Amino acid sequence: MRQDVADNRNALIAAARQLFVSEGAGVSMRAIAKAASVGVATAARHFPERIDLLDAVSAQAVDEITEVVEQHLANSDLDRRGTWRATVHAIAELELAALAQAIFTDTMQLPDASTQRQRIMENRIADIRKVYEQLLAPAKRAGLCPADVDPLDFHLALGIVTRPLPVDAPDLPTRTPMRNRLIDVMLDGLEAQANAAE
Repeated sequence: MRQDVADNRNALIAAARQLFVSEGAGVSMRAIAKAASVGVATAARHFPERIDLLDAVSAQAVDEITEVVEQHLANSDLDRRGTWRATVHAIAELELAALAQAIFTDTMQLPDASTQRQRIMENRIADIRKVYEQLLAPAKRAGLCPADVDPLDFHLALGIVTRPLPVDAPDLPTRTPMRNRLIDVMLDGLEAQANAAE
């Protein structure tokens, strides 16, 4: 793929991701193309069906989780607990709950895409399990997380804790501190359960 073609595709994925997080489901391809500084025809060439764009954005989100996990785990031997908590907070900064909510709502509005939707969901679940297993395995060995916590369950729990307010809700200054506090409560609870099981 030519570099300019790849750049346009990446710009479309990044623009769609940002708009799904900030605006929610139903963002038009015209708005996405404009945010990516490309024409609508270029967007249509890269993503002839909307489901193709949703697939690419969801795959990119998993890549972002993988990058965060790999960056943090490179230094985990120095401070396992600190690394574990910093990694989870860094994943929360990706605003995946807002993105997943928008993508899921959007795919449900595509009546002819049920087979593709199922394939995308199966692929993302497999990807999520793989990346979170990398994160959870050392945390479990260090007694920071119960041994029976499933990777997908952990991902969903983090999504519940970080779920955004409705798109049209006021931008409250306490959002981020409260989100961080809830993540700490979740991590404290997992650590307490792990220690109680010993």
